[in-house]
This record gives sequence, structure tokens and C-alpha cells, in this order.
Amino acid sequence: MSTSDYAVQSQLTAVNQPQDIPVSLLRDLYEYWQGKKGNRKMPSRPDICPTEIIDLLPKIILIDVEYEPQRFRFRLVGTDVVRVMGQDATGKYLDELSSNPAVHDRLSWLIRQKTTYYVTSQLDWLNRSFQKYHVLGLPLGDEAGNVNMIMYGIDQFYGAGK
Repeated sequence: MSTSDYAVQSQLTAVNQPQDIPVSLLRDLYEYWQGKKGNRKMPSRPDICPTEIIDLLPKIILIDVEYEPQRFRFRLVGTDVVRVMGQDATGKYLDELSSNPAVHDRLSWLIRQKTTYYVTSQLDWLNRSFQKYHVLGLPLGDEAGNVNMIMYGIDQFYGAGK
């Protein structure tokens, strides 16, 4: 494991079972993702049916993964996430919104590891470090097993004083 991978992984909690996730809404999303992946390493984007997770949609972000150069584009940002971020990032690239490497490093880690993670973090990459959140990162892949989209479930935004 590289030093960079180790630094990123030290911030994350590996998710091997639903009980690893302390937030019930994110646990529900993980169980949905698990059901869609079956015996594969990860489900594909077409496996995800928005009508099956209507209650979760306001808390979901879908991010397209582009290779060479590696970039991340926000395909969909749920309404609860838009409200807390103070902007709608749909259609924008991560590097257009922030120069903070933490989120980019987590996305890159998820692509390399092809597995899920859970973390509690701050919106410091949007100059909103007073707001914290719980996030579940879930890879979605193509038929060749490459991650081509990342689904984030985000919940429980709260200020530092709460």
C-alpha cells in the first residue's frame, strides 16, 4: 500500500457489513447497493433504479469518473445536498469547485480499491468547515469491472456547535 493510499484509508472506515455504518439512512443505501451487485464486485449504473430509492434521492450524489486525465464530474446532486452546499454542482467538475485534495484522494482511492467506504468529514473543501457530514462512497462499474461512476450517500449535516 502506498503512503498516499495509507493516508486516505486512515480517514475511512471500511464497510464489510451494514452494521459498520452507524447512520440508518446510509445503511439502507448500502443494503440496496449490495442487493444490486449480487456476485459482482460492484453494480453498474443501469442497475440503480431511482424509483426504488425515492426517499434517499435528496441525499445522493452521482459522480462520473473520467480517465486520462482523471477528473470527476457531478452528474446529479440531491436537493438536500444542494441546500447544504449552498450551490448546485450538477454538471461541474470537482476541480472547478475545490483545490482541497482530500475529496479527490478519496474518490481516487475508491476507484483503485473498488470497494465502499464510510467517513465523517467536514465541508472544508467548500469553505464550510463548520458543517460536518456522514458519507458513504459506493462504486458503480462497467462490464469490464472499471469504476465509471461513484454514488455518494450523504446524511446528517450539522454545524460544529451542534
